[in-house]
Amino acid sequence: KFETQKFVEEELGNISMPEMKGKEGRFQYTITDVKITELNLSHADLRFIPDVGLLFDVQNSTISLSFQRRILYWFFYDTGNINASADGVNINTGVNLIRDDEGRLKINNISCDAKIKKMRAEFSGTLGRVYDFLARFLTTGMRFFLNQQICPALNHAALVHVNSLLETIPVRTEVDQYIGIDYSLINDPVVTLRSLDMNFRGMFFDLSHQNIPLVNYAVEPVIREYDRMVYLALSEFFFDSGMFSYYSAGIFQMHIVNEKVNRNKQIAAPNSQRT
Repeated sequence: KFETQKFVEEELGNISMPEMKGKEGRFQYTITDVKITELNLSHADLRFIPDVGLLFDVQNSTISLSFQRRILYWFFYDTGNINASADGVNINTGVNLIRDDEGRLKINNISCDAKIKKMRAEFSGTLGRVYDFLARFLTTGMRFFLNQQICPALNHAALVHVNSLLETIPVRTEVDQYIGIDYSLINDPVVTLRSLDMNFRGMFFDLSHQNIPLVNYAVEPVIREYDRMVYLALSEFFFDSGMFSYYSAGIFQMHIVNEKVNRNKQIAAPNSQRT
């Protein structure tokens, strides 16, 4: 949850806002250099959505901004800094996870709903109190813009940035000079109310014959506990494929020379056991 929260904060912090111009009565204003200075997403939660994926939910959080003003009132020209804050920030983001063609984890799509309940601005300078009534017009425009930018920023971050990172993760690697292992996903992740279940291939292979198919006759392991963060279950196929791969690579082959075999012991007694 904390890594997801950190990622969302970084992506929202990169939101840029265009220059805003307007006229209200005798006031003409220009707003530039809008920057998000702080995000407080402390009221965040990450949980599973059965048959869908993950839900990252932010409720009643705040965003702090700063921007520069240029205001013309009659013959008075004023410039300065404005600090603003967005309160009641609610972001509801659902992430659907799948297996891509290479067996890697991938974000298939993302659903997002974002809403800012209110914004307020604080003017500094000699005419700060005179400009207070302008705050309503300025914050209304900024609140509308932020509402329109949060979800596209998160969509782009998940579908482009995160998926690009996931594409760099290998799903096959060498174990030693003889064998490698394939740990690609064999199907889409299964999300329940309590868990995210991912089935990896877990198959070793001989590096000199990497495309030899191995039939999996093992019983699929079932995890029945949920009180710890991560569980790893290995089937017999994991160990069988490892032994077979070493055998195929020639590690477990033995050559017995006839001269070294005691010929007197080649014929066993009728009731003896041979191994």
